Amino acid sequence: MKVGFVSLGLIGGSIAMAVRSKYPDAEIVAYNRSKEPLDKALSDGVINTATQTIDQSFEGCRYIFLCAPVKTNISFISRIMPYLDDETVLTDVGSTKGNIHEAISRLAPDIRFIGGHPMAGKEKSSYFNASEELIKGCYYFVTPSDNVGDTDIKDFERFIEALGCRPIIVDPDKHDFIVGAISHVPHMAAYSLVKLVMDEDTPERYMRVTAAGGFKDITRVASSDPTMWEEICMANKDNLTGLMDEYISKLKEIRELISDGDGQKLHVIFEEAKAYRDSMMNK
Repeated sequence: MKVGFVSLGLIGGSIAMAVRSKYPDAEIVAYNRSKEPLDKALSDGVINTATQTIDQSFEGCRYIFLCAPVKTNISFISRIMPYLDDETVLTDVGSTKGNIHEAISRLAPDIRFIGGHPMAGKEKSSYFNASEELIKGCYYFVTPSDNVGDTDIKDFERFIEALGCRPIIVDPDKHDFIVGAISHVPHMAAYSLVKLVMDEDTPERYMRVTAAGGFKDITRVASSDPTMWEEICMANKDNLTGLMDEYISKLKEIRELISDGDGQKLHVIFEEAKAYRDSMMNK
């Protein structure tokens, strides 16, 4: 098996490590703009071939993963097309799916494209923070294009399962709504909460100094890459703004109950939220 990675960052590097672990004889080729991650991946034995240009090194791949931010992945489509053959499945790991599916239908409607999104990550990016364990056991959204046959979809599912992930097949629009709620809105909440504390901090900066586990847990993702999250917001703006309106409405509801001194109704909301959150931990 030959597998290619276009951009070798946190997620691409983690998947490449999983491929090397599960398929030790696989031929793995990786492109990256900067040389340091490639050198490290070569010395780690994760990849066989490193390139700083998208070229014939990618010929003969069974799977090619686009692992850059959303807009950059789209810019790679035309550059990787000359090296795709009848056996190649092109995939990606972007946080939104609607925009890249639209780009595929416009730029390369005849290629085999299966969108993908592993529900894994952390606030620190780059190959140097990658780990096979990062994706182990994670749910992995799979969004096949209309041009992909059942055999390719089943093969890709088995491939993802072999890497330790749990594939879920959905259409691109449903994916973008789901991750808007469970990933994108929480990031906006984290950024907003950090901004609140930053703006309201005392002259002595006591808020920053004394912020403890609860605040740091809730706002951990605010340390994520700002460029990546700017792109995600622009790519999923309709879902994100609609869901943020709903979130603001729920914050206002809680605010009014606090203002009215209605502890009983507050308690019901807290109980329901606790039960739902605990069910996530125990699933």
